Amino acid sequence: MSRKILQIGFGNFGPTHLAAWRLLGLADGLFVVDPDAGARQRCRDLGLPEGRVGAEASEFLDQADLVVVLAPTDLHFEVCKPLLAAGKHLFIEKPMTATLAEAEGLRDFRRDQIIQVGFYFRAHPLAQRAKQEVDDGRLGDLRYVSARFHGYKRARGDSGVVGNDAVHFIDQANWMMGALPNAVDAVTRDHFGRGYDDLALIRLFYPSGALAHIEVGCIQPGRWNDNIVPGATQTKEFVVAGSEGAAEIDYQINELRLHKVRHELTDGLWRPNNQGVEMPHALVVEPHQVVAAEFAAFLDAVDGKAPPLAEIDECGVGMARILDAVYRSAEQEQRIVL
Repeated sequence: MSRKILQIGFGNFGPTHLAAWRLLGLADGLFVVDPDAGARQRCRDLGLPEGRVGAEASEFLDQADLVVVLAPTDLHFEVCKPLLAAGKHLFIEKPMTATLAEAEGLRDFRRDQIIQVGFYFRAHPLAQRAKQEVDDGRLGDLRYVSARFHGYKRARGDSGVVGNDAVHFIDQANWMMGALPNAVDAVTRDHFGRGYDDLALIRLFYPSGALAHIEVGCIQPGRWNDNIVPGATQTKEFVVAGSEGAAEIDYQINELRLHKVRHELTDGLWRPNNQGVEMPHALVVEPHQVVAAEFAAFLDAVDGKAPPLAEIDECGVGMARILDAVYRSAEQEQRIVL
């Protein structure tokens, strides 16, 4: 099926999105707009025809079947509201909006359009394998998530590490747990004095009693070279642990370890009965391939074949509520009940 796709924004992640549409064979129907002349020139340099590159969404909106929003987060609400008024299906990069009120506003303004939030790791094959382990009960009752997303990299001008990085692993923790947290506490720091956090330690408390601890920052080293941003280092590690074992993912080296272990009471002591570690073979996955999988899921949702991979209530409004609690907890230095 021929598609006409409008992409709003072509920042650092823009070329990855373009490569994803090319992988899906849909780049011939792609239009890109960005108010920045340098961004538009990058589009042309990457082979997008002059007639499909512009400065304003209005230039191509009537032709578009669906819209991908890559604008800065603080512009998402004002960008997306007229798109919804025009009846367009939306793929919105995370976080969906800058505030909880804006997230609720988009949800309430939407009619029957599909909105999918761009939570990259939901489409990553290692995360999907770990989720399958959870859903099949092979990890037992979930107890704990530990996640680290940090490294020496640029401090973004439009958001902090909570809104840019922590959201990924907060969402992945929620996805694994099958629930949103009922309480949050957090500590953040702004060492650069720019009005955005550059370090955050976040704890999530789930209705089951399970916990998650997430560390993010751009002031501490990463273990590996970043595979998207040249000159940056990155650690992206996610562990979900249950009563029967754990899944341990290192995204930077594309490695999954499945631990089969349970504690058993023997001679008055709880001892681990360790049945070993499985390391399933995984092909090297490039970022544009994961984004292509996100887009494929979005197209399936638009066509009515499946629900959105990351839908608006949980991943848009629900995430906005969690982020609001993170910021309030850090400011008030207390746990926030949701």
